[in-house]
Amino acid sequence: MELGTRELVQFISLIATLAGAFAVVKSQLQRVMSDLQKLFNEIEKINDRLDVTTEGAAVFRHQVNVLGGILSPANLKHQAEQITKIEKDIEHVRENLQHQIKIHNGKHPPVSE
Repeated sequence: MELGTRELVQFISLIATLAGAFAVVKSQLQRVMSDLQKLFNEIEKINDRLDVTTEGAAVFRHQVNVLGGILSPANLKHQAEQITKIEKDIEHVRENLQHQIKIHNGKHPPVSE
């Protein structure tokens, strides 16, 4: 099989076409890789913001749980019972104090040896 000028020109043009296609593909591939890198960076930023938001929500949930425990009906009832008991004790102490004041009457009896 002989290669003539015509076949040689076709072969060279085929190689030139393939080289041009390779250069275009390589250029497009670099652009796609650059775009992918930008997307990865953006996803990383979104993940960071999501982590911060999640941490803030966890702190908020904890604070709500603490306040819910403090303001729970059972806890408020217990605190009200304690306050009532303290008020009764104070009233009893006041009554005893008033009795001691009446007994003493502000004067000391003579002390003899």
